[in-house]
Amino acid sequence: MTPLCQRGAASCGACCGLYNLRDPSRRATKALLDRRTDALAGVPRTPEAFRAAAAKLRAGEGPPLFPSVRVCPLLGWLDEARTRVGCLAHPLATGGADLRDCGAYDVRTCESFFCPSHAWLGEDEAELAVVACGADAHLYGLVVTDVPFLRAALEGVARLAGARVERRHLAAARFLAALRRLLALKEELAPGSDGLFGAFRAGEDGEPVPRAIDYAALGRPAASPHDALLACVGADPRSGNDLDRLEAEVERRLAACAAAFPA
Repeated sequence: MTPLCQRGAASCGACCGLYNLRDPSRRATKALLDRRTDALAGVPRTPEAFRAAAAKLRAGEGPPLFPSVRVCPLLGWLDEARTRVGCLAHPLATGGADLRDCGAYDVRTCESFFCPSHAWLGEDEAELAVVACGADAHLYGLVVTDVPFLRAALEGVARLAGARVERRHLAAARFLAALRRLLALKEELAPGSDGLFGAFRAGEDGEPVPRAIDYAALGRPAASPHDALLACVGADPRSGNDLDRLEAEVERRLAACAAAFPA
């Protein structure tokens, strides 16, 4: 599979800790990437200079949300338009020098690492994420690293539309906009919601376990027909999201997708 982090117009910096912030909002991550890009622009392309710059940036960014997940200060904007996120220490960004050893990882780790989505996503699913999110790096990173969410969204649309979502359907501008709005649920959750990071929580042994909505505790006699999607976005009290409100929003956005689905 083509690397998901740089694919078509889409780019992702999740493995470099882009969302591992106390405030992982679009505004905050953009400001962070702007600061890093500006700070590294004039730094000499030498290991000594980049290592010192990385240390200075790291000291000014505060503690991460999850201490066990590294945050690399060398992640920034690769293009003048500031739409493509990526490694500013990569040879393609520096003009030749490989300075990735100066960041949170070493060259060997950066070169060989592929996030779990590479193993879970099929080519068709990956391409749908790329086209649906386009050059919106913030949304794309949230979506492509949460396979259960992407699949639940696509399956929800297929169930209402009566047909599987395919790449050709995204050529219809109205449907593309509706699908993108459905996927944008990922960045519209309550502050601090663990739905931002997918449909799992860490178990007692540290391994991920599926999140489940306790409908009985919320006074609901049965699970929502959109349970898979709601579980992914954290529609429960722990995540700070109101189940009824979020369920109604999911229904509205799914219906919009179905209504715009190309004949």
